[in-house]
Amino acid sequence: MHYFSLKLCIFLLLLFLTPHRIYSEGVHTFSDSLYFFNSDKIFVPTESAIFEAKNGITKYTDKKNLRLDIGVSIDLIGLKQRDIVYSLGADFFTFSNLRSESGFKFPVDAIDYMFGLNFNFKKKYSSDAVISGRLRVSHISSHFEDGHIYERSDTIFTPVVFSKEFIDLASSLDLKLKSNLSLKIMPAVNIVFHSIPENISALSGQLGLQLRYYPFKIFSVYVSNDNFFSKVNSDTRLSDNFEAGISFGEINSRSVNLFYTYYDGHDYRGQYYGKYLNNNGIGARIKF
Repeated sequence: MHYFSLKLCIFLLLLFLTPHRIYSEGVHTFSDSLYFFNSDKIFVPTESAIFEAKNGITKYTDKKNLRLDIGVSIDLIGLKQRDIVYSLGADFFTFSNLRSESGFKFPVDAIDYMFGLNFNFKKKYSSDAVISGRLRVSHISSHFEDGHIYERSDTIFTPVVFSKEFIDLASSLDLKLKSNLSLKIMPAVNIVFHSIPENISALSGQLGLQLRYYPFKIFSVYVSNDNFFSKVNSDTRLSDNFEAGISFGEINSRSVNLFYTYYDGHDYRGQYYGKYLNNNGIGARIKF
């Protein structure tokens, strides 16, 4: 017993004297330095993808409105078989439309809630090519909040009910063009199997493209664009969401994005379903 205690004391002494530390929540060893925590999500969407869990704020430069993103998408259970990794995860997030008023006040106009399950896989074909896929089964609903200003009307206002349940199937091809230059191609299909109102298009398509360049190890610049092909009522349109920005963070690590965004197309906010949306904005986002 005394011999075991002596060995334990020697081990602890060496642990404190060594210049390396073992991070208790991972398998990484590192010397004393500033570093970014790793991000180990199997499926990583483009920066410009709209219906994704994000944490940040966007100020629209042509309107007195802001978009606030709060939420998370996590992998819960993983399975590795040879060179393929599978996971089961969950999504819980919101995106809100806020009004900007004097006195640093931001009343909430409308909010969209989305949650569901996701099933993912990732396969590395070579050192320069990785393919991943995701199947989501999700619910989204939208609500006006107490900061909404209703239009003047002589009739009694009836709240708009908007919700839908859908299956979203997406894939992503990540290509390393150079050691510090990468291209992401992300096609997706969205299938709605239940909705209120009932005239929501049952099928829509998406294609995302993203180019990212790392001039330094912890700093990158990117250009990202997602197109959505959908039908709302009798209007069939190709909606576009463009984003360009800079990221502070390493490859596959948590990071901070500063970006410019431009959107043109069908309004993706549920309470404004059927309307047209066009705006410019600048924003900041924390990526987990």
